[in-house]
Amino acid sequence: MKIKKCFKIPFAAAVMIFLLTSASFAVVNDEGHGLHLRGALGGGKVYWAYLNEGGNSGDLGEGSGAGALYLSAMYNYSFLGIEASYMKGNIDDLEWTDKDDTTGIEYNYKSTGSGSYSTLDVKLGFKLFTEPGDMGYTYIYGGWHFWNTVRNQDTREFSIYKETINKKYKADGDGWMAGFRDFSTIGWDKGFAIAIQSGLFVGQAPANEFKDDGQKVTYDVKQSFAVGAELAAGIALQNLGFSVVGGFRGQVDVSVFDGSAVAGEDESIFGFGNLMFFVEAGIMF
Repeated sequence: MKIKKCFKIPFAAAVMIFLLTSASFAVVNDEGHGLHLRGALGGGKVYWAYLNEGGNSGDLGEGSGAGALYLSAMYNYSFLGIEASYMKGNIDDLEWTDKDDTTGIEYNYKSTGSGSYSTLDVKLGFKLFTEPGDMGYTYIYGGWHFWNTVRNQDTREFSIYKETINKKYKADGDGWMAGFRDFSTIGWDKGFAIAIQSGLFVGQAPANEFKDDGQKVTYDVKQSFAVGAELAAGIALQNLGFSVVGGFRGQVDVSVFDGSAVAGEDESIFGFGNLMFFVEAGIMF
């Protein structure tokens, strides 16, 4: 996985933002209207699973997650804020380890294929702990969480066996979320500062529809959960409202269905997520 390619765009964007705003000395987090725009690219691991065979032997696993894109825009008036954020990533080959129920022997499995996933979050909340000239704030929010994913599987192999299994999976869902994001600065107001960004959210976003090779899975969703977190650090030029941070971000969406493709089993599971290192550029007006 070539991480360097993932960082060219955010660094280029960071330079452009810096040049475009170098003549602007507006005070950030002043009273009235505010806008915070962020964009990031990253790479790491992607996780994807569909367990409907009464054990750990579904099409599941982890693979490379290079090229994940994240975009966010938050508008606030005084302490009231609204934010929309979008994330998209690729799903390529997946690998996992599974134990044969009969022999007890563990095998390394690989599922080749391609696909993608995306999430869209709309959040309403409060932008708190602000000071004029300081980019720092804490955003506490609740809102809506939407997701969808598509994967085309080509083959599945283990040990010396390789079988062609052309399957297409498609799923989407939505629900609620609640959480916070904190952007803290350590340094000079209206000048250079160290920036620390952190966040956490939880929620429920059950699958509205899941299709296995075009056939809709009709099981009711028994339970679901969504969770995500991030931690990053970097620099902020507060007189320009400009920041660059790097760190880790991850999230997962899981739905448990009340039913299984195997007689005698009472549930099946579908889920996906990622864990990635990212570089993010932001501008605050």
